Amino acid sequence: MRRLILIVCVLFAWGVRETRADSFLCVGQLATGFDWLDGRWTVSRFDLADKIFVLEPSGSLRDYTVTQLGHQAPSHYCPVQKRADSTLLLICGGLANGFTFSSKTLRFQENYGIGFTNAGDSRANTPHLVIGKCTKLTLRGAVN
Repeated sequence: MRRLILIVCVLFAWGVRETRADSFLCVGQLATGFDWLDGRWTVSRFDLADKIFVLEPSGSLRDYTVTQLGHQAPSHYCPVQKRADSTLLLICGGLANGFTFSSKTLRFQENYGIGFTNAGDSRANTPHLVIGKCTKLTLRGAVN
């Protein structure tokens, strides 16, 4: 009887796949936007040095967070959307301030669109769009 229980437990454990959500490191490659210079709005290129993001589960398998490198708090909280092919799709925020990501293409897009309409004519808020690529992070070793 013990042997039968052991066999059933082993078969059950083998059939149950471990559920682990992936984390990603995303780096901006191109950016464009608008800036208030010399009394008018102009097209502007943006520095990408700080456009590095970590995407990771928020503690549940239903949500992800997007945190800009060097920042304590996440800039976005994202509901997980799984495609038919089981790849991950994140659509975070909205048109005013958003972040999208696909684990199928390993690409992301960050946008800040409210600056022009919300702040008036100043350099306080500059609308921009950043696109870039991501890589899956693999945890190696044990964390105690």
